[in-house]
Amino acid sequence: MDAPKKLLFICSGNVCRSTMAELLWGKMAADRGLRLEARSCGTHADSSVEVPEGIWRVMREMGVPRRPHTPRLVSEDLLSWADAALTMTRGQRKSLAGRFPVFSSKLAALRPYAGLPDGEIDDPTTDETAYGPCRDRIHEALARLLTRY
Repeated sequence: MDAPKKLLFICSGNVCRSTMAELLWGKMAADRGLRLEARSCGTHADSSVEVPEGIWRVMREMGVPRRPHTPRLVSEDLLSWADAALTMTRGQRKSLAGRFPVFSSKLAALRPYAGLPDGEIDDPTTDETAYGPCRDRIHEALARLLTRY
């Protein structure tokens, strides 16, 4: 199987986990000179919600600058665009496969897709001290994925 060139990262609100994954993937791929694309969205995204300041802080620690971001709701158009659509939990993957069965072969939970045994990346939105560890779990999975390129 060819490594996907266009990844869609999906979480609940598209302000923490999937946003971090999109931005980290872009930086990590660019740092390696790879031409890979990433987008992100959420299962319950609300375009009026802002990315928490703590997310931008932990992203700066990884050399990822702040940029404009408006949360997007998962859609058929986004799923069509993607070569692979990676959720933060197995439950999100299962729910989306039920809502969008035509795309079920593209859907996977990020950590298992990367070959890591512990499959969940919990939502850190209620605990700012969880932003860094959440970012690190995402980063670990993305680093593993980059070995395919």
